[in-house]
Amino acid sequence: MNFKNIFLVVIITVFALFLISNVNAVDNNTADNDIELYGDAVSTDLEFEQTSDSQVVNKGDIFETHLSVKNVGSKTYNNLTINYPLPAGLELIISPVEYQNDLWVIDTLYPNETNYLTLVCVALVSNTTYEFTASLGNESVTTMDVYCPGENIIPDDDGGNNTDSSSSGLIKSVTEGKNLKDTANPILLLLFTIIFIPYIRLKY
Repeated sequence: MNFKNIFLVVIITVFALFLISNVNAVDNNTADNDIELYGDAVSTDLEFEQTSDSQVVNKGDIFETHLSVKNVGSKTYNNLTINYPLPAGLELIISPVEYQNDLWVIDTLYPNETNYLTLVCVALVSNTTYEFTASLGNESVTTMDVYCPGENIIPDDDGGNNTDSSSSGLIKSVTEGKNLKDTANPILLLLFTIIFIPYIRLKY
């Protein structure tokens, strides 16, 4: 092997080592971002906010919830995963493809960029408070409450007692405003039966 071939092999080897070192540096940078995101401490580079188009909803109402995250730092975050479970008693109607199995996955969040998530839900349970909590790793980053009051119950005419309205109404219509003076005297009915009915039979 002559000197030119040896020199060419050395150049190729150095170039290959240079490429490998650059790839490892990029991987380490991404891994550092992931460690910062999924560790116990929440990164101060991320700002979260939750809103809803209504803080009080009735059973059967459709409403929207909004979750936003802003990158206020100088790093670019990849595969940012936010845990955002839907509270029990709600049905999810519309959601983006980035939201699956209670997880909101953002492919890339650049510095000074804000990403938004909107969920359309319907309330199924009354007299309850729906608690929306977004968390990053093991730490909660934002919470929001939406209240659903109890249903209006219209009382019965009898004050809510479980009685048959048809029978009670009939008894009430017969006896209301009546007393013994207004009804037929049983003694007069007896005399009429004893005296007048035989007289009519003898005469005719």
